[in-house]
Amino acid sequence: MNNLADGQWHRMHPATPLLRGGAALIAILAIVFANLREQLIGWIAHVPDGASQGDPVSQIMRHGWGLWAALGVLAFLGLVTAWYRLTWRMTEFRVGADAVELRSGVLNRQNRQARLDRIQGVNVHRTLFARIFGAARLEIVVAGNDANLHLQYLHSAAAEELRRQILGISHRVIAAEAAAVDALPGAAAGAAGSAAPADLGAILEARADEFLTPADLHPDAATPDSVVKVHPGRLIGSIVLSPFTLVLVALVVWLAFEVVRGNYYLLVAVIPTVFGLFTGYSRRFGRLARYTVSGSADGVRVGYGLLATSSETIPAGRIHAVGVSQPLMWRPFGWWAIRINRAGRGKQRGQAENASVVLPVGSLEDVARVLPLLLPASPAASLDLLMNATARYSRTAPPIFSRAPRAAMWLHPFAWRRIGYAYVGDTVALREGFIDRSLTFVPLARVQSVAVRQGPIHRWLGLAQVAVHTVDGRIRPRLAAIGLTAGEQLFDQLASSAVLLASRDAKG
Repeated sequence: MNNLADGQWHRMHPATPLLRGGAALIAILAIVFANLREQLIGWIAHVPDGASQGDPVSQIMRHGWGLWAALGVLAFLGLVTAWYRLTWRMTEFRVGADAVELRSGVLNRQNRQARLDRIQGVNVHRTLFARIFGAARLEIVVAGNDANLHLQYLHSAAAEELRRQILGISHRVIAAEAAAVDALPGAAAGAAGSAAPADLGAILEARADEFLTPADLHPDAATPDSVVKVHPGRLIGSIVLSPFTLVLVALVVWLAFEVVRGNYYLLVAVIPTVFGLFTGYSRRFGRLARYTVSGSADGVRVGYGLLATSSETIPAGRIHAVGVSQPLMWRPFGWWAIRINRAGRGKQRGQAENASVVLPVGSLEDVARVLPLLLPASPAASLDLLMNATARYSRTAPPIFSRAPRAAMWLHPFAWRRIGYAYVGDTVALREGFIDRSLTFVPLARVQSVAVRQGPIHRWLGLAQVAVHTVDGRIRPRLAAIGLTAGEQLFDQLASSAVLLASRDAKG
């Protein structure tokens, strides 16, 4: 396979038309299956023919239109495949000296570019359908709304190699600009992938390796002590030990009670809902299975997925907040979760959950390995703060975190002693929570704004609330209660430090 970073135009994976047109095929199969399901239920329940006159499948079979319907479906699939084949021929990309370019479109031509000095990361995603064909989607992450570039699809090995080449070229371009060098470096050398399998046996072996290989194809590129793997048993336990499970158990108990009373009709009405709730567990497990976290020169590498896999790189500069949390039901097992707010991924539909999770569940030792990757400026101090935040409240030990005034007890009777903040290097840490513990780290250079609020009850108690604003995400850094004077002082400190450190970060 040719080098895909040689500055020449290249086409996508030959199976791209089928992979992109497969959505139409799945939609048609879903419609047919839904109608056949109603037909089968009618046959089993001996529903009269007149009761299913509105069923399209029944109408087709009753009038003898089966052959024409099949031909129509085949013609539609043929048109879809031909269209996607044409778009495949009109879609090309190249890695130039200063940008990755993608041109596409049949009627309306588009030419999009991702400047190499603005690339924040390159991610590799593999859906189940794409893995069957040994293909992957390459996502080039660029700062800005809807600015990411998607190369779909490439050969799986070529996508991983091209990812490394693009990141290598990007780093050299950034280094050259920082050193005020006019000439840009050339494209990375090396093959973009291995030769295609020669026979069916080699193809099947390659596909088997594709499914057995972890989502992060190159964990050996990381420092060995930085690699964290989530155990499947621990992942299942963390999914089961959730408030959602309590609701599901209550629903099952109520359903069993009603059946004992003779209300059998509820089985037909509620069991599909209960089954749908159970499938939520399997979807979450399939999305987070084989989860790995590791460090690399490009940033934090995370890989996840059982059937559809993803391998993402999160540069440290895109991390705007780090949240370490421990739900109540995880506390006996010592489990923790880590989420982040990352630039450019806060509001993407269907990706907010995956974009925020860095460690779905792990021990305190796992957190000790992951935190330094996310907060490289002060790894030891951040871990000490976490240990202090989880310790029991002590009247004699010197406080590391600030403490809320006693008046906060009226608003937070159990958690007021655990509300506070502390500085660790160029990062502010906010802790709260008595039932569900949480500790949030916010690099001061990433702070967008700071707000101090005081409602009528807080004003009466002489308290205030402080909110630290970052990019949109699932983490909301805040202090639920603080003395008014202390809140105003914290506001001034955070605001001045954020401006100073942000200017230094921009110059650096």
